[in-house]
Amino acid sequence: MRQAFKRAMSTAAALGVVAGLMLSGQAPAAESLKIGILGGMAVENGFEAQECLMRDLADRLGLPVTVNAFASGKALHDALIAGEVDVASLSPRAYSALWRASAAAVQPVLAPSGRGGSKGYRAVALSLPQSDITTLDALKGREIGFADHRSLPGYFVPSVALERDGFKTENEVRTVQFSGGHHANLTALESGAIDAAFTWVTDSGKAASDPLQSFKSGTEGSPFVEVWRSSLMPNGPIVLRKALAEDVKQVVTDRMAHIGETAPDCLAAAFGRPITGLFPVDHADYETFIEADLKRISLSVASN
Repeated sequence: MRQAFKRAMSTAAALGVVAGLMLSGQAPAAESLKIGILGGMAVENGFEAQECLMRDLADRLGLPVTVNAFASGKALHDALIAGEVDVASLSPRAYSALWRASAAAVQPVLAPSGRGGSKGYRAVALSLPQSDITTLDALKGREIGFADHRSLPGYFVPSVALERDGFKTENEVRTVQFSGGHHANLTALESGAIDAAFTWVTDSGKAASDPLQSFKSGTEGSPFVEVWRSSLMPNGPIVLRKALAEDVKQVVTDRMAHIGETAPDCLAAAFGRPITGLFPVDHADYETFIEADLKRISLSVASN
């Protein structure tokens, strides 16, 4: 078994509840619930940040709950594939890599709302107010700009999202320009150097890191018109081991969703990431991102 620091919590009611969970017949009843996290701070602090989550799940499941702290994302990745971790919080890229390595290992069930309540981001196409470009079809034969040919939100995500909406930039537009960054891309649009620019916006529209919000900071309204927007690219998911009994999955999902509503700070501390709430997701919500990530990897390999 991979090296990982552990902390366990159990309840006296474990045996009675396990017997009830075995009635489902979906999978053998779990002997414990294993949560995987990253980082040494949890170990140094005696897993105090994970205490509230461990206690809640142990009380509800009647099972021992163990937290395993892994030194690297690769170690957590391998443990999830090996079935040594039942619950983990992953970034979109970490989930993409895990799904490519073993689609049967885990399933996403919830994703966190981050700072400002943002559930993730969306790729958008922007044009100038005086332009006649108001739809994707109007982009045919025009000059468009992306931020960076190496970037997921700056190129790969919007290009794949466009393809899934039936618009292939390689065939439909006259030229594609890579501006070197989101601000430079928006500047190129504002100056008329390109006809449309692709960037991203947060789901809440409040984050200062949102390129469009940063670009128009201090100005009234927006200098651009939005002509297209992708589906949501959700924040990285909380995943469960697929082989867990369905009863256990349901309880864990329900309890974590409840904690997300009533005590999001508990989850933020436990997983070491900004969490202001949780919302339901499944694999389909990440398909565009995974396809974009695979395109990024394929082009990177081809260029070497």
